[in-house]
Amino acid sequence: MGRLISYNRREIASKRFRFLFYEIVPIFLMIFIFLILEWILLPFIVNQTSELFGMLFYLIRALAIFLVIILFLFISNKMRSKNSQPAKKELALHTGYLKLYKMTRKNYLYQLLYSCLLFFLILIPIEFSFSFFLPETIHYRAVSLILRRENNYLLLGDISVFLFFTIIIQLSLSFSEETIFRGLITKRGSEYFNKMSAVMISTFSFTFIEFFLNPIIFTVSYYFGVVWFIKSFVVGLVLSLTIIRRKWLFPLIIAKTIDSIITSVIIWDYWSGGNFTQLLGFIYIPLLIISLLLVIMQRSRIKESVQIGIKMIKSYSRKDITVDETSGDKVFRILFDIFLAFLLFLFGILISV
Repeated sequence: MGRLISYNRREIASKRFRFLFYEIVPIFLMIFIFLILEWILLPFIVNQTSELFGMLFYLIRALAIFLVIILFLFISNKMRSKNSQPAKKELALHTGYLKLYKMTRKNYLYQLLYSCLLFFLILIPIEFSFSFFLPETIHYRAVSLILRRENNYLLLGDISVFLFFTIIIQLSLSFSEETIFRGLITKRGSEYFNKMSAVMISTFSFTFIEFFLNPIIFTVSYYFGVVWFIKSFVVGLVLSLTIIRRKWLFPLIIAKTIDSIITSVIIWDYWSGGNFTQLLGFIYIPLLIISLLLVIMQRSRIKESVQIGIKMIKSYSRKDITVDETSGDKVFRILFDIFLAFLLFLFGILISV
């Protein structure tokens, strides 16, 4: 019994519960209230059957998520400053969070480069492989999206109008996802406990959301569910490792947006009666060629990033010598991270529907 309540394990649980109940739960509840107001008030402004409804719905949600997080961190910083007298001047919580969105003259080219690397070397190969080896799932993916009333834009017949709505909506969705999972859970979580725990908690919670809230998972095959889970986990892991290492959100948002736009175009064309296999080859073959060229041109940078990523992942499976962690403590930490990720998923349902 003493081993179960050792100091290390109490600290592991305490730090994670503080993060959950002091930040995540209040923020999610505030966002949920905003979203309820949006569902109530938006239909009075725009007809729910209009394509404009979906665009405004996702835009307002992205703005609400961003403003709620900033407001909460601002209030938290004021309360912390009032209740304590720090020995040295610390960066305000909301200011530190806003720096994740900063793009300067010195680093904007590097941020764009990382956007390209994430898009061409991670998202494109994964999405192509998934679509190519599981082409039968395209129908279920299309149905699951079109059934949502805020996705009426997928039924538009004019390609130019469709692209206009798609770009704005997918940018809003990517902004919301990266703000929550990589900005809040990964980056803020790393300020409560070790960085790799924050990465794994964010990755698992993102994967649970992608898996359990996807209606097609339970209508296709078991094999498809396993592949979808692995796909979501790998994407979430790479993006979380990137934000920990680079502390840039825009490369993640840009890469995810472009990838989602391409997927939306394929689904739109399929739903309009197009040839899915031909379009898949027409779009992805040139992109895969670019991916190959990037591997050749940026091989040293890619090799370095892969080595750092593997080193970070391996460190998670080792005992933390800085706190005299035992093998039992390590297992407890890993299992508790997965448990916390599942709790985050349950609370995340509030802002995902």
